[in-house]
Amino acid sequence: MEMPRRGEAHEALSALVGDWAGVEELEASPWAPASTAKAKAEYRAALDGFAVVQEYVQTREDGSDFLGHNVFTVDPATQETLWYGFDSYGFPPGEPGRGGWREGTLHLEKRTPRGVARHRLRPEGDTLTHEIDVKMGDAAEFSPFLRARYVRTR
Repeated sequence: MEMPRRGEAHEALSALVGDWAGVEELEASPWAPASTAKAKAEYRAALDGFAVVQEYVQTREDGSDFLGHNVFTVDPATQETLWYGFDSYGFPPGEPGRGGWREGTLHLEKRTPRGVARHRLRPEGDTLTHEIDVKMGDAAEFSPFLRARYVRTR
């Protein structure tokens, strides 16, 4: 059996590596009211370049924090980008989010028993944008959930 090798999808993830801070606009959800939050995210290359690990802290207007620990890697069989996420809500991570890069934007779709989330992360120099649209429960359409803009701090 041939061992997996790093490829273009791994290299593309390196655009996320660094420290980022910014403002997020959040729509209302079952877990919190609509609000603005400040967030910091540290992305680090890991496992000899086969993964990128993210530590995330979102501080909401009321002072509460939402924490995330996320791992991005690549499926060697399909070359899809995989995203495994753990957070302070405590839901089990289940299946990873899956997707890939299109025109400089990482598109990921995560399915859970609560619904479907579509993430778009776009690194451009010292700016990173992150947009999330969700379809909760039996909703027919996706709706905006998060719009964020971060700047590189390191």
